[in-house]
Amino acid sequence: MWLFLVFTYWIAVALLGQIRYLGPATSTVLLPAFSVSFMIMCAVLERGGLLRPALLFAGFRSGPATLVALGVLYLLSIVLVLGVASFADAGALMQWVLSGQEPSIEALSDGSVSRAMLVATVAATPVLMAFWFAPVLAAWNRIGAAQSLFYSFFAVLRNWRAFFVYGAVLALAGAAFLVAVTVAAFLMQGNVQVLRSLVLILTLISLPTVFASFYASYRDIFPENAVPAEPPSNR
Repeated sequence: MWLFLVFTYWIAVALLGQIRYLGPATSTVLLPAFSVSFMIMCAVLERGGLLRPALLFAGFRSGPATLVALGVLYLLSIVLVLGVASFADAGALMQWVLSGQEPSIEALSDGSVSRAMLVATVAATPVLMAFWFAPVLAAWNRIGAAQSLFYSFFAVLRNWRAFFVYGAVLALAGAAFLVAVTVAAFLMQGNVQVLRSLVLILTLISLPTVFASFYASYRDIFPENAVPAEPPSNR
């Protein structure tokens, strides 16, 4: 059921992504609410409970207005980060992310897109720090968007060594993923269907683990925070 719910969410985001501009924007705005849904699922599993499909939308019962506000702020932050990165490549990376228009060969060959990615990574770091715990703090502690962003940022900052190791492990796992896909593509000599199946299998294995790691980091850093026994209703 955990695999099924993660896969359902992944498919829904992929389908939304087919709607130019509006789809990715919508999925970004709704991301905090869905992230709370997965945190609730982890809490249910931690207590030995059973998952059910309705839990995929449980996050929308936990202060939805605040979570949507966080989603809007997250969307604006992404656009701002891409805007900063556009100074390095004249907006090629921004067009690639927002509209799917691939950068020109010149932009790729002269290294400007790579520089823009580096700038975006640096600029996005404080954004990720602020939003890492913000949704679950807002939902489970009934605090506002600004306060949840503040607590999240300094929680990550105070535990930067652990998050550095965590990020390094994710980066290594991502690199191993790319190597596996590259080797498979070479061995299969253009067998697209088999390659897509392999990518799907690797994604199904990795995504649930990554999603669960968000809950593990929350429980480790905020052990004193109570975890709702049931998805909190909106009052």
